[in-house]
Amino acid sequence: MQVNITTGMGPEISSLTPLIKLTVRRKELFEPGTRIVVAVSGGPDSVCLLHILYLLSSQWGLRLEVAHFEHGLRGRESRDDARFVEKLSHDFGLGFSIEHGNVRAFADREGIGIQEAARIFRYEFLERVRADTESTYIATAHTADDQAEEVLLRLIRGAGLPGLSGIPWVRNNYIVRPLLGVTRQQILGHLKVYDIPFVIDQSNNSRAYLRNRIRKDLLPLLVEDFNPAIVRTVNRTAEMLAEDHQLLEKMAENAYQDSLSSPSQDGELTFSIKKVKEHPGPIRRRIYRMALMKLRLFSGRVRASHLLGIDELVTTCKDPCASCRLPGGAVAFRRYEELFISSSIPEEQILDSNDCSFSVCVTGPGRWPAPCGKGHVEISLSDVASDFRSRNRKEYFRPLWLNPEAVKFPLDLRTRRPGEIFWPLGAPAPFKLKKFLISSKIPRGVRGTLPLLASGKEVVAVVGVEISHPCRLIQTSGKAFSLQWIK
Repeated sequence: MQVNITTGMGPEISSLTPLIKLTVRRKELFEPGTRIVVAVSGGPDSVCLLHILYLLSSQWGLRLEVAHFEHGLRGRESRDDARFVEKLSHDFGLGFSIEHGNVRAFADREGIGIQEAARIFRYEFLERVRADTESTYIATAHTADDQAEEVLLRLIRGAGLPGLSGIPWVRNNYIVRPLLGVTRQQILGHLKVYDIPFVIDQSNNSRAYLRNRIRKDLLPLLVEDFNPAIVRTVNRTAEMLAEDHQLLEKMAENAYQDSLSSPSQDGELTFSIKKVKEHPGPIRRRIYRMALMKLRLFSGRVRASHLLGIDELVTTCKDPCASCRLPGGAVAFRRYEELFISSSIPEEQILDSNDCSFSVCVTGPGRWPAPCGKGHVEISLSDVASDFRSRNRKEYFRPLWLNPEAVKFPLDLRTRRPGEIFWPLGAPAPFKLKKFLISSKIPRGVRGTLPLLASGKEVVAVVGVEISHPCRLIQTSGKAFSLQWIK
């Protein structure tokens, strides 16, 4: 393989290089003197990108590192491509990094498509190379044709404005696409001028993938029968939609921060439903999308339908404890006036109260196992706290105080039973425990796991929530039984 690496600007020079120079400056893709990891598959697009950046490196002082990920999908052909890219890198005198991966096994394990699995593997590898080489940017060879294919693909599958905005010029502030405004025809012309070889991935001819059918069937049909400039037209539309999307993103970021409840737990974000509902649909859906991205849950399997499902929890769902499953084991669920987006399904949604029924005989102060193995209940005789009347309905782990004169041991520590009656503090008379828990906005999944302190059929306290009226404190000083559920 002989590669022409001439850097001079002769009469036969391709017009693509000055175009890319102008694009890099206008789009502010990267600065002179920076180190860039160039993703090279060996195909015409990535080889062209590498060559142009190589030509620019002498003028702009760029330091380049070639990175190639071998997906293990095409056997010997795939390994030959890797050797081709390695030799090309050496011909240019550039550093070369390679990694091999079993994409098919990963796709099967995660339940995702081959192309999505390959994309995840590839970008994770490129990020490692960027870190190892202390590079600032990663350059990928997405083109105007790729943009048209991607927008049509998302349109067919269903997408909102973020999806129809297509591939961004810059992602995460360091992944850049210098060729995004260039057509494949221009790229082939550049490679012909410099007589630069490249390889062809035969899997791109397979009609098993929707993207390939769009490239080989749909786009040629649109060019021939509808619009000869369809690639440019779709790119122009995506560019305008991207500008609208950026404006809405700024508005949504403010709405996100305003709606976020604090503190949030690891792997989980909490939002005020009242505040989320104040915003129109496009902003609400962006709030959910931002939450998924911040939790690192926004993969290729998250569709517009998932965002709409979360929105139903906020806007139209009558069940105050409804939930919506998301890809990757994530879940969005409602707890009355709060929306939770979590990387995993909470225990409270998995546990069934019928599986948790048991009773512990409590003979006096001490630490006793709580129902369902969820921590323990601690009873102690202590000085009454000054804030013992503090009540927060959103918190069901608050300490309670019982009148020692009204409490007679032994007591039962157990879960609730059907038809149970409870007389809450301050209520005029006893009523059904279930009604009390609902009015207290205790999540349905939690109700069956709450520890009850009972004397026979009389519920002395719903631990962490409320005491019974007959067991209330008469004096606000001195000693009393402190009751707390510690998880």
